[in-house]
Order: sequence, then structure tokens, then C-alpha cells
Amino acid sequence: DVTNDFSDQACCTPNCESEALAVAAAMEKGTTHPIGRAVLDHSVGKDLPLVAVESFECLPGRGVVATLSGVKAGNNEDELSKASIGSVEYISSLYRSSGESEQIKEAVKASAFGPEFVQAALTVDKKVTLFHFEDEPRSGVCEVISTLRDKAKLRIMMLTGDHESSALRVAKAVCIDEVHCCLKPEDKLNKVKAVSREGGGGLIMVGDGINDAPALAAATVGIVLAQRASATAVAVADVLLLQDNICGVPFCIAKARQTTSLVKQSVALALSCIVFAALPSVLGFLPLWLTVLLHEGGTLLVCLNSIRALNSPTWSWVDDIRQLINSLRKYISSKLQSTSSNYVVDAVPL
Repeated sequence: DVTNDFSDQACCTPNCESEALAVAAAMEKGTTHPIGRAVLDHSVGKDLPLVAVESFECLPGRGVVATLSGVKAGNNEDELSKASIGSVEYISSLYRSSGESEQIKEAVKASAFGPEFVQAALTVDKKVTLFHFEDEPRSGVCEVISTLRDKAKLRIMMLTGDHESSALRVAKAVCIDEVHCCLKPEDKLNKVKAVSREGGGGLIMVGDGINDAPALAAATVGIVLAQRASATAVAVADVLLLQDNICGVPFCIAKARQTTSLVKQSVALALSCIVFAALPSVLGFLPLWLTVLLHEGGTLLVCLNSIRALNSPTWSWVDDIRQLINSLRKYISSKLQSTSSNYVVDAVPL
């Protein structure tokens, strides 16, 4: 953390760092935002001063504003302090003086860790602290992206509010070529609408933050990892993944395609049985009892075909038919083997 005091020279004393971390942790308590969770995780086990949040306001896409007690405000420790935490651009905009805003930006550029790692800033009584974060992709993301691109034949893009350098670094790590960064919630919403108009088909949005909620609501299907998702994202989601596992996304898509394929197959089976039973019966080639038998047999076939939804999902109707043929082949093969084993005769010498 790098702390700058506009009234004095820059300071990086342990007290400043611990106080800033305590304030940030108090403001981010209960948050579902990745940066807020990272702050809380970093504060665990540290000897930090007690800070209480008296009032709180969340500004989606910008940050959080709170009134705090327990922080020294000037020379009076009992006074309430007003603090804000959020993006560097948001914190810079709070200062009317262009010189102060430029000083924050210069501090970001001069960061020893690199300006691309400065993801948030905290201001308490004119004292600004810069927080450095490094994004780590979820485990299994590369495999999920590869599956969606190669098997599902989907166009993959990243919509993020992160800076360009950070977004490109993460996108490169997970093999995403199309990246849109520095997006506010309304920007994500507009991008989702634009892509839907361009493609002319459905669009799937995966997210879990409050900033993703408008885009999730506008998407054809919004998928949310519910374990750490914001209440707003959960409320607008079409699909909730109860486990914090991104691998559930391709499973949902494959299962949806398999279900659609099964419905089409069942309709085709039912119509075929009706046609092949009704026409010969009307022309007098089939007796009534056989017509009824064929009709009810078609209903039974539809029911049996629907049970296949319990199988592992497939990506296309071709794979689904291939899976059915392989299952029938294995079943017939096992029956033939069991039948042949029943006729084995042991030769007994006389």
C-alpha cells in the first residue's frame, strides 16, 4: 500500500497502512465484489484498529462511501470520519483541485509494484491509500473457455471494469481474444444489447457482481455463480450455479442442447407412429387393435427416449444419436455374451 497525505509529505508508516486496511475492511465487510473479498482476506489475522461503520452507500461501478467512527479525524478521535473507496478514477474525481487529482495519478504511475496493479484507492480525511491487486483466474477457466469455443462453437468475450493492462493480462492467461475493459455497469449493458443485435441470436452472460446485474438481466440467459454473488445478480439470473465452480457453465449449455434435441426426437417419434398407424388403418390395411397398439407403442417410445436426459449431456443431436447407438450396441453385446455363456457345456470324461 502507498499512502499520500496532501497536507504533509507522503507517508508509509505502519500505522497508516494498518489504519487504511482497517477502514477498507470495515467498509467492504459483507461484500461480494472480488476486490472487497481480497481486502477482507488480507485483513484476517492482522492487529488492526477497531473501526465501526455508521452509515454506508454503495455506488455501482464507482465505489463505496461510508461514515466511520474509531478513526482519528483531525485532532479529535471522537468525530466521525467520511471515507470513500473505489476505482482510482472515482477517488480522483472527489477532489475539486486538479492538482490533488494529478497527485493521485502521479502516485499511481510511480507505484513500486507497477501502475497496472493499482486497482482501488481509499480516501479518509484527505489521506489517500492505493491498493494493489493481481487478478488470478479461477481454476479450470482455460478448459472451460476451450470447451465453449471448440465444442459449443460459441463466440467468447470478456466484459470487465478493470484497466486495460490488467484485463489483457487475465484474458491472455485464459485464452480470450476479445476483451472490452474499463466498462461501467451501463457500458456492459449497452455492449450486451449491441452484441445481441449484431448476432441476431441468443446471448449468454456469466457473472456474479452487482456491476454485472444489468447485463445479466438483458442477456438471453444470465448464469450466476450464486455462492459469492451479489443479491442483485442472483435476483436477475436465469440460471444459478450453487457451487462456486465455473465448470458448471459448459455443463448447463450442453444439457440445454441435449434437452432440446430430445424434445425434437420425441416429437418426431410421436408423429411418425401416428402417421404410420393412422393412414394404413384408415385405408383398411390394419385392424383397429393393431392401430391402437402402434399408437400406444409410440407413446412408450417417447417416454423411454425422454429417460435419456439422465445421461451425460452432448453438444449436438449428432452426438446424441451416436451416444444412443453406442448404448444400444453395448446393451445388445452384453445380452449376447450372457446368452452364449448359458449354453457352455463342460466336457466330463466317462
